[in-house]
Amino acid sequence: MIKNLGPYRIIRVLGRGGMGTVYEGVDDKTGQRVAVKALPLHLAEDGNFRDRFIGEIETLKQLKHPNIVELFGDGEQEGLLFYSMELVEGQTLQDELQAKHKFEWPEVLRISIDVCKALKHAHDHGIIHRDLKPANLLRTKSGSIKLTDFGIAKLFGATHLTADGSVVGTADYMAPEQAEGRPVNNRTDLFSLGAVMFTLLTRRPPFSGGSIPEVLHRLRYEAAPPVRRYSPSVPIELEEIIDQLLQKDASERIPTALVLANQLQAMEHGLSAKTVAEHPTIMTSPPMVSPNDQKTRESSPERPPATELSPTSVEPPSGDLLPEAYSWNDATVVTSGPESEQDFGPPANCETVAEPKSSRNRFTTLDEQRRQQEHSAAQPVDLLKIGGLVLGLVALVGFVVWCLSPPTADELYTQIATIAKEGNLHDAKPKIEKFLASHANDARCAEVEDWLLDLQCQFLFSRLRTRSKRETLSDVQQAYLEAMMLAEAKPQEAVEQLEMLVSNYRDASDEADPITCVLAAKHQLKRLKTAE
Repeated sequence: MIKNLGPYRIIRVLGRGGMGTVYEGVDDKTGQRVAVKALPLHLAEDGNFRDRFIGEIETLKQLKHPNIVELFGDGEQEGLLFYSMELVEGQTLQDELQAKHKFEWPEVLRISIDVCKALKHAHDHGIIHRDLKPANLLRTKSGSIKLTDFGIAKLFGATHLTADGSVVGTADYMAPEQAEGRPVNNRTDLFSLGAVMFTLLTRRPPFSGGSIPEVLHRLRYEAAPPVRRYSPSVPIELEEIIDQLLQKDASERIPTALVLANQLQAMEHGLSAKTVAEHPTIMTSPPMVSPNDQKTRESSPERPPATELSPTSVEPPSGDLLPEAYSWNDATVVTSGPESEQDFGPPANCETVAEPKSSRNRFTTLDEQRRQQEHSAAQPVDLLKIGGLVLGLVALVGFVVWCLSPPTADELYTQIATIAKEGNLHDAKPKIEKFLASHANDARCAEVEDWLLDLQCQFLFSRLRTRSKRETLSDVQQAYLEAMMLAEAKPQEAVEQLEMLVSNYRDASDEADPITCVLAAKHQLKRLKTAE
């Protein structure tokens, strides 16, 4: 029986998941109550699980934000790896969905803004969460949201914990590129946030289905239904944001968590003042079961078991917990690969946990680790310190001078061309506008203007596709939309339709869009003919 881990006396089990068991613990010396997550011995012996658990600890060490569950320290006790973290007195949003809480759109706005703040902090540190879902979002008693469970988080560009072709994540909320085992980035998390927003507003994930393969098929090949089909009270502006977040092509999504947070805050100020109180409704029941970890699904008439991604269907739950269309494919899943995970069920209670086999004992708080790093990095000779300060001051002065110097046309052009080659023109928009404003006489202006037109055409196509789901487009808008939907698969047919559009609607205009359909058609004709 585990009675203590490090300085903490274990009180009770809070929850169990595929990557360990979470306990409530208390430091009898300080009275601090914490959540302690431990990796069972039988998993610690597996190098992949051990690496993932240590990776989760190293990830949390880099993060300190009011909307992210805080790490206090980590250790190893007789072979048992564990770490302590903030104990959140509250419920997960999944618990609230289970309790039939009705999420109104102003409340979802406030939740999403908190999540954006957490994601921005993580992304700024090069960390992608990869498993954003209601079960990993905790609502505190004060109403704020905390993001937890970085067990499958990944550094930008890192590949050592996930083999090519393997998929780690949660079927109902993962982005298409994640489901296909392709590289992920910050927009992968934003897709998942869009799926969470959709689920809270409609009580069903956007690509719900009776089995994981069915969910993944819809995720890859079907457009998400409009939110207002299930929740008519949602403003059109919020529906458009969610639709943009759920785009299959990552480049068409909102680019960063900061941009999304700004849009949501602007919407909150503009739309919610008359309809929502200052504080959201806080759920007080049912009792909290697992505040800091995803619950392992247990077989019962109401809750299907956790599952690996496989052709086997997962039947939706019976009963009236949620609408019939609600999908229960929200357990973290992994496809084939040398590092595939399974949802190992820990023992039924604390008393049956295997006894540790070795005698390695340590526990170090995060503050102690930082002090040790600072001490080891200190220079022993004062002259070296002075020299370092002088060099640092010179570097700082140089950096300030460099920052105050406007970029040259060559520098801006090279930066824009590099970003355009990578296919992320949205990220280059400020540089494009700066180039055109500062270097209007440069010979490359025509090429840069074409990139700006590419951006405007992308926006127009995305906007028309969204609007077509809820309203009838004008003839010229419909013609442009149909032509561009052919562009990738049948470019020659697209050219013919665009030429017909330019001929038939020469004087048409639509002031609501940043670029008219006729001007966009002319630009796309130029691009398609150049590509031939």
